[in-house]
Amino acid sequence: MAMHKLLTASLMFPALAGLMSGCSDSGSSSSSTVSVYVQAGQEDINHAIARSVAITEAGLPNEDAEGRLVRSEYVTDKHGVVKAVISTGELQLFELVGRDADSDTATAATTVRCQWVAGCSAGAFAADMEQTANLGWRSVAYDLSKNERIRVTPLTDLAAQLAFDYVYNESLVSGSGTVADVAVGWVETGYYSAYSTEQAISQVSRVFGISNVQTTEPADLTQINEWRGADAAKAADSIRYGALLAAWAHLAENHIAVDGVDFTHAVAADFSANKGQMMQLGGTQTLTLAALYSDAISNLQALNVTDATLQGYIAGVISALQADIDGFTADTLTAKVPDTLLSLFGQSDYDDFVLGIKRTKAFVGVMRNYSDTFFEDSYKAKVDQYVDLLKKIGDEHAANLNTIVTAYRETAELYQQTYLAGANTCADTSAYAWVTSCSYSNPTMTLNNGTIIVSQAVADVNTTDADDKPTSSNAIDVLIRGTYEQGTLRFVVDNVYEDDNAANDILSASGVRVYFTTPVSTLADPAGNEILGYEMRWSDFSLYDTSRVGGAEEAEVTGSYRIFFRGVKDPQDSNSERRFNIDTVVLNGRISDKVGDDNEQDVDYSTLYVAATSTNASEHYPAQRFASFNGFFTPNPAFAAGDVVNGLVSYVTGEQTVAGQNVQYLDFYVPLGESQRFRFYPTVKREDVNDVDKDDDKTELVSTHDLEICDLSNSGGGWVVSSCKPKQRLYAERDLQLAINDLWEAGVFSRIEIPGRGLYFVTWPTNTADANGCLTLAPLATAETSMDGTLYDPMVLGLNAVRVTSEVRLNDQPRTLLDVLLNAPTMDRYKLTAALSHSYSGLTSSDVYLGTGSSLDRVVLSFDTDSSFKTTGSLAVYRDGVALTLNDGTETTIDSELTAYLQQNYNLSPLPYKYITGSDGKYDLCVLNNVAEVADNTVLADAVFTLNFRDVVYGRIRQENGIWLIRYIDGSWETL
Repeated sequence: MAMHKLLTASLMFPALAGLMSGCSDSGSSSSSTVSVYVQAGQEDINHAIARSVAITEAGLPNEDAEGRLVRSEYVTDKHGVVKAVISTGELQLFELVGRDADSDTATAATTVRCQWVAGCSAGAFAADMEQTANLGWRSVAYDLSKNERIRVTPLTDLAAQLAFDYVYNESLVSGSGTVADVAVGWVETGYYSAYSTEQAISQVSRVFGISNVQTTEPADLTQINEWRGADAAKAADSIRYGALLAAWAHLAENHIAVDGVDFTHAVAADFSANKGQMMQLGGTQTLTLAALYSDAISNLQALNVTDATLQGYIAGVISALQADIDGFTADTLTAKVPDTLLSLFGQSDYDDFVLGIKRTKAFVGVMRNYSDTFFEDSYKAKVDQYVDLLKKIGDEHAANLNTIVTAYRETAELYQQTYLAGANTCADTSAYAWVTSCSYSNPTMTLNNGTIIVSQAVADVNTTDADDKPTSSNAIDVLIRGTYEQGTLRFVVDNVYEDDNAANDILSASGVRVYFTTPVSTLADPAGNEILGYEMRWSDFSLYDTSRVGGAEEAEVTGSYRIFFRGVKDPQDSNSERRFNIDTVVLNGRISDKVGDDNEQDVDYSTLYVAATSTNASEHYPAQRFASFNGFFTPNPAFAAGDVVNGLVSYVTGEQTVAGQNVQYLDFYVPLGESQRFRFYPTVKREDVNDVDKDDDKTELVSTHDLEICDLSNSGGGWVVSSCKPKQRLYAERDLQLAINDLWEAGVFSRIEIPGRGLYFVTWPTNTADANGCLTLAPLATAETSMDGTLYDPMVLGLNAVRVTSEVRLNDQPRTLLDVLLNAPTMDRYKLTAALSHSYSGLTSSDVYLGTGSSLDRVVLSFDTDSSFKTTGSLAVYRDGVALTLNDGTETTIDSELTAYLQQNYNLSPLPYKYITGSDGKYDLCVLNNVAEVADNTVLADAVFTLNFRDVVYGRIRQENGIWLIRYIDGSWETL
């Protein structure tokens, strides 16, 4: 899959602040938890799964990288109730999902009581019917209290959809230029907020004539007599609600789904498209109020009620419904509006809402020139001058430094040639132009009139044992210390000694560490003892321009540096040349304005820490002997995308006896990769100790079988089992075809990794897609079957983890810290977190260091493309004690944090797979297209950002008519 890349992963220190103009950040709030009651339907839905999902600070349901809801799951009791634990003061989504009975796991089917007096299609009135269709209802609630009770019904589902799509704008906002007026009414959003959630509940309640669709108890019409002693108004409200839900269910069971969309979700789509209104009468939409109310009336009239009080309640409900019908107009939408925010939230919370919008707008104004205002004027001038100086020196000496690094590497080569020659004289130095003189007295070589000293020592590569001075090991240190000069650039390198005294033991060697196949005591001839790796080590170095010493531009870099090159042969050719990948790089440096400042009396200085490790360093076979830094993310041209390997894989099924048990298996042969046997043991009934059906009964018997995956090897005499992994217990009866299909869906048999080459796709034969568009494997062949594979994702040398931390300390100025963490296995798949902190007094660390303090300015960027379906990210700006001028002219000073959240779905064509809710109520992987890659047409111009100020969503940012606009939750807008 070709994943897109919306911004570069390489960030320079001064450039990060420039990214921030007009953008925002992520904030997080700490919440306690409470238990709440969630009740489904008319208190008549048993054994259904209730999913509880947090709404993130981006205003979106929390999802994983595969687009599945991150959820807690509960199972409803006979009253349709679950007790869920949620965070306080937050938005929470609840979703109701049905499940079929499963004898293997002793799972009871979801049942829904028939509320239609004349009987339902699957049962008589008051019968509990098995049902999984026409559920999937949602309810979104805000700031629930301990033991509060809410409902999940088709009407709360309408509110959930409306709350995500729109917020109600209570006053006209005038437009300008290409931006139209924002009228009073529902304004498109695409995120949840506390305000849209409460408005949507109010709107649905008003449209359907219920006091509150989320808190009102819908009457169970099969137990209608329970309401005879209730308060008249409460009884009427609940009976109306129950009657509407009964009519809804009756219409739903007779509805023919179009494109897999059931009745409730079709109505929800219409309701949202109508901006929170229902068709009164006639028209072509899925449902009209007249149809719903008419059915509700006829069902209520059919109830057998003898209590006079209850008869009066029901008659009142029928009369009210009939009056509504009499007032309907054909082909006309309702014209309801929600309660005002003031009435929904109260004066205090409403004032907070208005003030929050004002502050958000004011802070956006502060950020418009943030790249210029992030640093104070006096500091900005000085840090710009400091960075310019370092850049100037770096540019001047880039070529000189390359020459010195080459000379350092060649020093080790020259020493190795000299030592292995066995003569007490230097090897030929004519190829090394930088060498002015060379003398050798075994085992020490002296270069350039004694300025460079080279020797060797056994490397202590096992630092965990007690032997600090081994006489042999798998590595030899070619020790290099001395001074290299090129132009006016001087490089001084030495070992690190105990107590910083050269007469003492070496604690960390400088030079080149050479790793051999077998242990050695001295350098060995690679022809007889192959070299497996090289590590260049500068354990204590200094680098400076001699012409600047004592002047205004004096500067020195000191610290330690090492880079390890790992040797690798082509995994498919043991006779190939060994080549070397960059495996690990570590730099720990200090840039000072004083040369030789051992007492750290410098005035201006900065620190720099860089650590990086590579992915695939032990398998990627580079195109040249030594991989270079610009070789990252570059495949070996010998293994190009689209290459086909005939007979890449084959499989065969069979049976065998293992420990007296009849075992079915599938052997999957991959001669170039990993071949395995998948063993499926017989079905065994066991106690449900893990309570897989969540019914709190751990003693019932369930069907299980074990899966064992074994490695296969072939030394020429056929495939044999070499080792097996621990068995996995599966809760189902053994079914080889079904089990292999599940593994195929997950890519186990279709996406094959070949060491040194990359990922190949194998096209398996499939059955015709089912009603959901899902493909399944065709019946497995009875004889061994071979299939070709196509290389679609060539292996590259990627970055497993890169950490860059730099702190700048200038005389009498606040501190500034940049911390960057990058994980990039490929060019298009990466996770990036970067934090720029200024004027901080302390640091906290999670993924990266974050500044804290009373004068803090901070920007935090996160970006993640390592997902199958979407890019996520955020940009957070924090200022401590910032003065905000509100649009009414008043000024307020508060700690301010503004966050722009990104969650952009990839525009993939065709969609390779999706997740559906299976018959067990859990997510099932559904393969839609049996292909390796799909086209990705995602562009940044289509991205939508939600805007969060101090943990509350107040708007969104997106491009309209080529202009990036901020649309606030109150309907107002401004260009970015």
